[in-house]
This record gives sequence, structure tokens and C-alpha cells, in this order.
Amino acid sequence: MPDSTPRGRPRSEARTADILWAAAQLFASRGVAQASTREIAAAAQTTERTLFKHFGSKEKLVRAVVEEAVLIHLVPVSLQELGQAIAAFAGDLQAWHCALLQARMKALSGTPELTRLLLVELLRDEALRAEFAGQWQAAAWNPLVELFRHLQAGGNLRSDVEAATLARGFLSLNLGFLASRLVLAPAHTWDDEAEIEGLARLFAAGATAQPLRGS
Repeated sequence: MPDSTPRGRPRSEARTADILWAAAQLFASRGVAQASTREIAAAAQTTERTLFKHFGSKEKLVRAVVEEAVLIHLVPVSLQELGQAIAAFAGDLQAWHCALLQARMKALSGTPELTRLLLVELLRDEALRAEFAGQWQAAAWNPLVELFRHLQAGGNLRSDVEAATLARGFLSLNLGFLASRLVLAPAHTWDDEAEIEGLARLFAAGATAQPLRGS
């Protein structure tokens, strides 16, 4: 995220941006509950009164961080990297899966609190969820399904399961791991390399298995 406001903005707009970025950085490093509006105002080199003048309340500031910082800046960059990781498939399903999941871990572990904040807001806000889903579908879902269809056509993935179903299983494994690792139990002792290798091996075994009898 930018560390300072670009020059040339009107003072009010620049002040709003200063507060927004300060809040995003503190939310990311300390969490929403632990970051006070007084600390955010100090980090933005302004007053708490000015903060409330621009955003009204801490809850509205949180929402602004999601809409104007996370969804517009952090998410597109993250999804672009995910799309690039999907496109980097070079023939080895298990190695590709490991590399993709390791890249997602690295990208998300720098801002675990913002990841948690985004998940919470997505669950409670239908409009935000629809906006995120549109970005995610184009950047990640469509390329993943197309890759799996290509692999099925070449005989590299089982053909008795639709490519979209394989993609949902793939995403469920990865998202479940990432949510557990970064959001639900970050203090737990994890052997990330072993966990990722195990998930990749598990998916490859299921996705390349022979069709079941009667299928």
C-alpha cells in the first residue's frame, strides 16, 4: 500500500487518504479491535476530531478501508498474482499446486488482519460480496476451470468428474488451509512446507485417479 498521499490532491481529499492508509496499516498490523481511532489519527498526523469529520465513526472507517483500500488496491494485485500462478502450470500438477499455494501463503501472510477483515465484510455485505465475486471469477475461477478442462482433454485428469467440480474441490482444499493457517489458528504450530506438500499430493491423487466403476 502507498505510504503517502500523491501530491496535487485537494487538502480534504488528501487528509481522507492519509487517514485511510493509516487505518489500513494499523488494522493490518494490530487488528481492527486493537487499533484505536486516536492511534489512527496520530499515525495520519491529524486529530481524532478530523477523523470523525471525514468518516463519521470507526465502523464507517473500517468499511472505507475494505472498499477503498482492500478491494480496490490489495485484492486486484492479489488476484492478478493468483491468475499468473494458475497460468504458470508447466506439466507437473503436484509441483504446480505446491508453488501456487506457497505463493498465496506469502502474499496473504503479510496482511493477515486485512485478510480477516475482508472475509468478515464479505460474509455480512451482499453488495461487497458480489463485487468481489466478479473480480475473483474473471481472475481465478475461469482460468482454473479452463486449465482443468485442458488437462482432462489431454488425459492428465480424470474425466468422470466435471472440470468445475475439480476446481471447487481444489479451491476448497486451498481456502480451507489458508483460512485455518492465517485467520482461524495463526498461533498454532504449522509445518507449512509439509502441509502444502500433503494437500498437493492428496489433490493430485484424487484428481488423477481412475474413474470409479459404474461411472
